Amino acid sequence: MTLKVRRMLSLIFIILFLTISPAVILYAAGYKLGKDGFSVRRTGLFIVESKPRGAKIFLNGKAQKTMINSLLNRDNYITTPAKIKNLLPGEYELALEHEGYLSWRKVLTINPGASAYAKDINLFKTSLPLLIIPSKIKALDFPLDGKTALIISADQLTFLNLADESKKSISQNYLEGKNIVWSSDGQKLIIDNYFFKTDDLNFKIDLSKLTAGAFNYRWYNDVLFYQDSASIYQLDHDNLPKKIIGNIEFKDYLVKAGYLYIINQTKPAASLKIIELASNKEIKEINLPAAASYLFINPEQALLNLYDDSHKTLYLINPLAAYFSPLVEIINNLRIALWADDNRLLYANDFEIWQYDLAAKKKTLLTRISDPINRVVAHPNNNYIIYATPETINVIELDEREKRNISELAKFDSIDSLVLNPEGDSLYFSGRVGQTEGLYKLLIQ
Repeated sequence: MTLKVRRMLSLIFIILFLTISPAVILYAAGYKLGKDGFSVRRTGLFIVESKPRGAKIFLNGKAQKTMINSLLNRDNYITTPAKIKNLLPGEYELALEHEGYLSWRKVLTINPGASAYAKDINLFKTSLPLLIIPSKIKALDFPLDGKTALIISADQLTFLNLADESKKSISQNYLEGKNIVWSSDGQKLIIDNYFFKTDDLNFKIDLSKLTAGAFNYRWYNDVLFYQDSASIYQLDHDNLPKKIIGNIEFKDYLVKAGYLYIINQTKPAASLKIIELASNKEIKEINLPAAASYLFINPEQALLNLYDDSHKTLYLINPLAAYFSPLVEIINNLRIALWADDNRLLYANDFEIWQYDLAAKKKTLLTRISDPINRVVAHPNNNYIIYATPETINVIELDEREKRNISELAKFDSIDSLVLNPEGDSLYFSGRVGQTEGLYKLLIQ
């Protein structure tokens, strides 16, 4: 090789170095040529995570590859979890696809020098529901822990362990299942006027024979309370009734944290009386707006949830507030109310689902649909809500950027009694397709 050629090659390498090095340095520092080909823009990135992992990532409809795989034209795509770097500022349609799951997509914005997060994404399976108990079901119910299903048919009472789907059944023809109340540990329950234990199906007490006119059963610390027309009773360790208060006029009651709360409803006025159980002394009375019917709901919640059934209004009350008004919030126009956690209340009327943030005192409309809403449950990852109409089961994503994704998980001729297991991967519901009805299981993750 001549000296002239060597000099020429050296000059070419120097020019290439001086040309490429700044571009590489800028790229590594998070800068990139703009779309006009002249300006230099600072880039951003997406941080994407999903459950399950391994979802293929698309940006504006194009499956993403690493730079090396793109240069070598390999079909090895980027999957979750991943960071998609060096993106010019602007809007991108981010999509995830995974075989056997519903796809996910959302338009998100990349800002200069910033990270845009797409985390807590749950992909839901496209599986078909499985019929696990074929029977015309009169009642279906679940304890708070969601570990057991109670199924009442015309001739059987069945307890289904949702972990292994083992069953325990007894014959019966007298239960309607119109009144079902579980203890907090899920081991005891009231069905109509009968007291049962899930671990001993031969155990049964007809409470109407212990106290004539018994109704309105409630559990507190796994102790059973109930009332007749003018008294409140507690079932002692020998399963015998003990009157704890009597000769009073009241609409509803609640036993909680050592206090007895009583709704005293004498037309047109109403009040909430607070009685200390240890001393049996009334310590406070709170006046309530006039209403035809007040009920205690969500007894496990720290605040009292007092529901005015006649006006479809929920009052959140801190009954022992010393220096402030006991009334924390009023929520109007609702039929369904459940707490996703200690701070988030989900509530629904016929056609809307809302969320109330207790700490921020903020009400947010999540969706408005044309079909009646029958059931609402919160997913344990706190980013999704599942709801049922008379014919469909649907899931709403709570991430409100661009819009909330809503997907249909199942469609039946009729759907009722929806519950999600504690792990959040299986739904159980009573349903009917054609002439086939019973208890169904739907794997969603």
